[in-house]
Amino acid sequence: MKRLILTAAVLGVAAPMPVLAQDTVVVTGSRQDRSSANAYFRNDGPSAIGVTRRADYFVTPLFVSSDSRNPDVRVEELFTMLSATLDRAQQQGITLVAGRYTLEPVTAANMRALPITGGNRPDTSRVQIYARIPLKGADANVRDTAKRIAAFVKAVPATGRSFIDVGTTGLAIDNPEQYRSDVIRHIAKEATSYASMFGTGYGVEINGLDGDLYWQQSSETEIFLYIEHDFAIRPR
Repeated sequence: MKRLILTAAVLGVAAPMPVLAQDTVVVTGSRQDRSSANAYFRNDGPSAIGVTRRADYFVTPLFVSSDSRNPDVRVEELFTMLSATLDRAQQQGITLVAGRYTLEPVTAANMRALPITGGNRPDTSRVQIYARIPLKGADANVRDTAKRIAAFVKAVPATGRSFIDVGTTGLAIDNPEQYRSDVIRHIAKEATSYASMFGTGYGVEINGLDGDLYWQQSSETEIFLYIEHDFAIRPR
């Protein structure tokens, strides 16, 4: 485990992280693929030290489905409707993306590679995508975005027994690893401020800074990023 030792009088600053390939990821209440309970950010104790920043996008789950009795007909109907959804999205400046975690653009060329799952009713097939809209302007909010997506979906023509269910609008962020250095700076500042309370003869030892970067939604438009860590104040 990586260990960072700081004196109370000197604030350590992490070296900048290299620029990584830009990935857009969905933000939820917890980073589910790494921490199912997200126990580090809890309500019964002090919050993790980290960085809060504005999200890059609103993302709304869309479930393009068909409940025709014949399985082959269902698949063709839902993909025909998905194709119409793609066409309308391009006209309205909405990007359609898909992925369990990292989001990639959906195109006419790759849409049939999307996984087909069962729906909430018998004899239903569906694919899940997201409508992605950049989060711009001081007055950007979930309510207006949800209305825009609802109107967009309502205008998409159905084929046979195809339909679209709309999920709850959330947030997404580009390349969250680019904020690792900022998170470490905040941890260093907080830890050394505690050590300074004990006088100039004390420093702080921080463990865990090489761990995973986590993030979760903290407000309607903001994301909290943090690293699980612990620190101890010791004589120098």
